[in-house]
Amino acid sequence: MLRLMKLTIVLLVVLIPAVPHAAFEVENVLKADIGVPILDVATNPAGDMIFVLTTGTVLIYSTVDHAVLDRIPVEKQFDRISYQDPDRLVLNATEASRINIIHFSRIFNIDLSGRAIKGPQDGRITLVVFDDYQ
Repeated sequence: MLRLMKLTIVLLVVLIPAVPHAAFEVENVLKADIGVPILDVATNPAGDMIFVLTTGTVLIYSTVDHAVLDRIPVEKQFDRISYQDPDRLVLNATEASRINIIHFSRIFNIDLSGRAIKGPQDGRITLVVFDDYQ
């Protein structure tokens, strides 16, 4: 009987294939102390912007610059956020059954020092033409 049990155990060990173990590589994309309680987080598909919902504010954080780019004030009742399309955030308030869709546009500052300009230097809009692709 003991011999049969030993033979069964040996056969099980030999015949059962080894379970492969997967390995993962881990990289921290964002490690930041926001300083206020975080209610929800959403990212854009490119992963370069992270939208952090706090009480009354959406922080737009850049993973490239490792800094807060801007703050969007919102009503304090919103407790969930999701990213929709390339320029919209959807905010939900669970208890108040409310939704708010925010359209945002990123504004880039372009240094015009030493560049040819036409019109007033303090104009509200700057049109930049990139016409030399050398």
